[in-house]
Amino acid sequence: MRVLFYDALTSFAYDAELMAQRGIGGTESTVVRIAEGLSTAHEVVVAQRARILPVSPHPGLRYVPLEEPDPFCGPPPDWVIVLRKHKLVPKLRARFPLAAMVSWIHNWQRAETAFQRIGLARSRCSVVTVSDAHCRATDRLINGKGARALGALWGGGGIVPVKRIYNPVDDRLMPDGTPVDPDKLIFFSTANKGLNQALTTFSAIRKVLPSLQLYVAGESLESLEQNKRYDSALLSQPGVHLLGRLAQHEVFKHVREALCVFYPQNVHPETFGLVFAESNALGTPVLAHEFGSAREILGGPEQLVDAGDVRSISAKLQRWRNGNRPLVSLSAEFRTTTVVGKWREFLVAGLPEQRN
Repeated sequence: MRVLFYDALTSFAYDAELMAQRGIGGTESTVVRIAEGLSTAHEVVVAQRARILPVSPHPGLRYVPLEEPDPFCGPPPDWVIVLRKHKLVPKLRARFPLAAMVSWIHNWQRAETAFQRIGLARSRCSVVTVSDAHCRATDRLINGKGARALGALWGGGGIVPVKRIYNPVDDRLMPDGTPVDPDKLIFFSTANKGLNQALTTFSAIRKVLPSLQLYVAGESLESLEQNKRYDSALLSQPGVHLLGRLAQHEVFKHVREALCVFYPQNVHPETFGLVFAESNALGTPVLAHEFGSAREILGGPEQLVDAGDVRSISAKLQRWRNGNRPLVSLSAEFRTTTVVGKWREFLVAGLPEQRN
């Protein structure tokens, strides 16, 4: 089976080598893990915007420029997996008329997706989401009565299949007995995912627990300044340490050492939340607001808080510091081996139906 991943939105060329060298986004790391996993049994090509030269890290896998005219050197792909951009589906359907097609989304969809569902339906394209919460929200938007009625006017009123396949977490991520610093908290995500709110909450909590230290990883000071996505006064307050963009193993070292991952924000709900899953895989609990996929991935209420209730957040941190820190682990259904298996099942089962 030949599988083409098509990423027209990335601003940089990524692969497993880059992922090992420095932090990359959750979507990009997910693509790498799934492409690598599938390539052990299938031919896989990842076409990327911003890539200039093709590379082939091992047989069965190639990373190529976006408009590579002949990605499989002869035969057409059996599957085309379009990343993040529904609008490209009709164009790719015309280019690969016999391929089965899926739009793989990682973000919450805007209202205009109800209009784009016309192109999905007419192109016989299904949708893959990354959590049950994400799947339900996407299905309501794409297959709601209003969207289907609108689509019917333009020949695209049929049901668009929407499926959930979780994002993968490295099989090797495990607790390793690293001593935990009860004063250390860490935030590791992009600034748009509630960094300012987390910093404001930390400032209030530190009045009660003045020894706490918050380490912030994910973006450099330069990138924060360029995008104006942070409050410089909050970032320069006592107890805050900006780590910048680190290699993944360096981030995980900090996560292992931390009392918890500090994520009490209600600005940006996670569709999956690699922050949640990777932290729990390392044995580190998370303090997260209950929305999006938080309860689904974290497995219950123990790690959930009301991001607006500073008093209860402080009380929970105090309990954890006093020896009542929860023991957390990661469900096997989020591990790379399991998730790659789900992708393989989906592709093999869907191929005959799509091509008939």
